[in-house]
Amino acid sequence: MAIPVVANVIKSGARLYVAPVAEANPDETTVAYGAAWGGNWVRVGFTKALLAMAYGSEEFDIEVEEELGSIKRRRVREKLTLETVLGELTAAYLQLSASNQDTVTETPAAAAQKAYEETGLGGEPILTEKKWGFEGLFITAGGDEEPIRLFVHKGTAMMNGNLEFSQKNTDYTGIPIQIKALADTTQNAGQKFCKFQRVTSETT
Repeated sequence: MAIPVVANVIKSGARLYVAPVAEANPDETTVAYGAAWGGNWVRVGFTKALLAMAYGSEEFDIEVEEELGSIKRRRVREKLTLETVLGELTAAYLQLSASNQDTVTETPAAAAQKAYEETGLGGEPILTEKKWGFEGLFITAGGDEEPIRLFVHKGTAMMNGNLEFSQKNTDYTGIPIQIKALADTTQNAGQKFCKFQRVTSETT
């Protein structure tokens, strides 16, 4: 068994990113922790709740008359989700959380016009697929700050709760978002939902 390593115990928040499907992952060597990922990757603002990842699967047990217990087991269904609450209420984040294709219209201020943004929800059967990722912090035994990253190759988002407005509640309004992965058939078996990456040391 491996020797326990204190540095492998992680306490970190996470930043959420989104990009078009098939966007290249940020380079593990040249893109440092906390740096912009480059390309078409966009950071999804502030979050007001922890980022939770869940992987689940359903299994099928093969049984025979001659044995009391199952003799074999196969995975027959799987799913992966990411969940958090966006801390900024904007038209663009409403669209993102609903996997909508409707555009956000921004009207600039003028002499007789206040600036405003506008969008809509409802009536779209097609969900917008995007690539998703998040980044956390790993501090090596030597004290170096390195990224922990996970990339969901393809997935759709849904608003996973209510928008709550209250004067008396001590909480503030956020957009609950759940990202559900889709199998990327171009990836190898074992990597069709996502890829995990942890940078463990600096260059030598």
